[in-house]
Amino acid sequence: AIRKVSLENAEDLAKRVREESNMGRYEDKIQKHLAVINGTPGTECLTTDAVSGDSGLMLEEYGPFGVIGAITPVTNPTETIICNTIGMIAAGNTVVFNVHPGAKKTSAYCLQMLNKAIIEAGGPENLITMTREPTMDTVHILTESPKIRLMVGTGGMPMVNSLLHSGKKTIGAGAGNPPVIVDSTADIQLAAKEIYRG
Repeated sequence: AIRKVSLENAEDLAKRVREESNMGRYEDKIQKHLAVINGTPGTECLTTDAVSGDSGLMLEEYGPFGVIGAITPVTNPTETIICNTIGMIAAGNTVVFNVHPGAKKTSAYCLQMLNKAIIEAGGPENLITMTREPTMDTVHILTESPKIRLMVGTGGMPMVNSLLHSGKKTIGAGAGNPPVIVDSTADIQLAAKEIYRG
């Protein structure tokens, strides 16, 4: 349901993000939405393994964290919300987003759209939420809350570093593109074109 409604609204979300944040290119934002809609793993990657032998039987299953605090960037706000929502609720979690203030209207719109799709598909209300007025103070409230067991942050390194030093389990993705290694097996022209485009 999340993928379906996001796909139906990818162009509208891209337009809203571009207008509110004044960052990026509309065409690229459509492609980023499509990438997370089609490429983010959901329940299909949650497998159960059983191992048996002379010493007995072991069952290995993934377990949810519970409530996750997620910080989103101004550069890809709705893309990040869609990606996080698909993966995090597929794994049995709920999410509280602290969105970037520079994209809070579009982020709130996206969250309302996703929540409506969740409810229409039979899910609970407010499975994903966001702080009404996102600030660094609200980030600190999330990191200090005993109800939140995992923090996830996408954005600038100062924010990611503050999450890494919060004392909670943290997954952080800093700003910018990752380093790229172009070795002797590469098609140099194609690699240069794709690195530039990325």
